[in-house]
Amino acid sequence: MDILKGRIVEIEKNVNKITYVTQQIKKNEQPKYDDRYPGGCGTYVTGSEYLGTTLEVKIFIYDLKRCIYFDIYEYVLLENKKCRISSKLLDHVVTSNVGKKVNVGIDDNNNYFDMSQLDVIPQ
Repeated sequence: MDILKGRIVEIEKNVNKITYVTQQIKKNEQPKYDDRYPGGCGTYVTGSEYLGTTLEVKIFIYDLKRCIYFDIYEYVLLENKKCRISSKLLDHVVTSNVGKKVNVGIDDNNNYFDMSQLDVIPQ
């Protein structure tokens, strides 16, 4: 495994959802959709699912000249003993870590990142 140097260029929180859309409902069938689902003109939102939240760290690897992403959401929650990330905690994580130089392990098919290199606990 090679240890390469990189720099954190961005930290972004994403809420992942799927929305189900039904299209091309014929005019004679639209009234039964109008009462139950948002939409109109033959296109209706028939459901959605929450897939979780991610806190992605984007690290530029100098030797590879490309970026690698890691999800640190669970690590931040665990280290702070919290069940959700507040906007104040998110601001601390972003301002404390963007621009920081870190080491990343690169294997044939896997990338490894020691998250203890991050400052995620506010003082």
